[in-house]
Amino acid sequence: MRSKDPSIPRLLLVVLSAVAFSSLAVHSPAAKTATDDYATPQVAPPSASNLGMADIAAILNEQVATPYLVAYQLTTTDDSGRTASLAPLKIVPTNDRGHAYLGVFHNQINTTQFATYLGYSSNLSAWHTIGQIHSPASQPDIRILPDDSVLYAEEYNPSGRPYVRVQYYGNAGLTGLQELIANPALPPTMAMTLPGTLLAKADGTPEFGRISYSGDITGSTAEITHHYYNLGERDLQADGTLTDLKDWSSPADTVINDLVTSAGGNGKIGDREIFRVGSQIYEVVEAQVHPTSANDYGSWRLFLINRTTISIQQLSPQLAGGAQSLGNPTVSFVTLPNGAPALVFTCFVFGANNGSTRPGGHLFVYPLP
Repeated sequence: MRSKDPSIPRLLLVVLSAVAFSSLAVHSPAAKTATDDYATPQVAPPSASNLGMADIAAILNEQVATPYLVAYQLTTTDDSGRTASLAPLKIVPTNDRGHAYLGVFHNQINTTQFATYLGYSSNLSAWHTIGQIHSPASQPDIRILPDDSVLYAEEYNPSGRPYVRVQYYGNAGLTGLQELIANPALPPTMAMTLPGTLLAKADGTPEFGRISYSGDITGSTAEITHHYYNLGERDLQADGTLTDLKDWSSPADTVINDLVTSAGGNGKIGDREIFRVGSQIYEVVEAQVHPTSANDYGSWRLFLINRTTISIQQLSPQLAGGAQSLGNPTVSFVTLPNGAPALVFTCFVFGANNGSTRPGGHLFVYPLP
C-alpha cells in the first residue's frame, strides 16, 4: 500500500535526540541463523513447527484465548516527551538488554511526505523513539544479520515517484546494529536506490525474504518482495533479488497476483510479510476487495497464503469495535520478557469501515507452545 488513510490525524515528529547505545550489547539472535535462510524474526520456534494453516489463521484472526498483549492506536514517545503514531510497525528482537525489541515505522513530516524512524521497547507495550532514519521515506523493513550488521529497506520518495531503497550498516569498530541504535541518522555503509519497474509509476512496500550472507555484503543475496504500480492502474506484487548490493532483478509474482485476485483481492495488492513455520512458507498479504475507487480505504483486507501448498484464505481479525479495513501486516517471532516464545502480529487500522475501533497501529502478541 503506497499511502495511508488521510482521515487519520498524525502527530508530527520533530527534533529527536539520539540515544546512546547500551554498554550491555551482545550478539543479536540473528547470529544463530543459517546464512541462506529467513532471518530469525521470520522463523517460528521449533516448538511451534506443528502449527498448521488453520492454527495460524486463528492467531492472526485473534480468535485464540489468553493473548499476551493486545494494543490499539499504538504510540511512541521521544526524549522530549513528544508522542507520535507508531505505524506501520515492524518488530525485530535483539539480545541487547537495553533495547530488547527494535521497531521501524514511519510518520508524516509535512502534508505530503513521510520519514522513517527507529524505536525500541523492553516489553512490547511501551515504545520509545530513538530517532529518524531517513527522509523522505516510508514503509520500512529491517533485518539483523548474523554478525550484527543490519539490512534495511524502505519506500523512498524523493520526487513524487517512489522507489525501493536498500541500506546496509556494516561493522567498523562498533557493529552496524550498535551504530544504528546510537544514531539512526548515521549514513549507511552502502546504499542503493533500486531501478523502477518497467512501465510502473511506483515501487514500494519492500519486505525481506531469504538472505544469503557470510560476512560480506558484496557477496550476498537478498530476496525483497515489493509492490509496483502497474501502468498507473493497479498495485501488483513482484519478487526481487538483490545480489552483491548492486545487481537487481524483479519479475512479477504472477502466482501470488493470480491467487489473491481469485480469492477476491481484485483491487490493489500491496504490503506483505513472509515467514516460515516448520517446513511451510507463509505470507500475509493486504489487498483491496471490490474497491469503489483506487483510493477506497475501506476495502483493504488481509489474506493468509501458504506458499508451499499454494493455498489462500481471507483473514477476518476480530478487533474490538469491529474494524474490517486493515493493511500493512507484519509477523515476527520473538521471545517474551518471561522467556516464552510468541508470535507478534501488527497491522494498520484504517479510519474507514472501522466501526468503533480506534484507527492507527494495532498489535497482537500471542504466546506459542
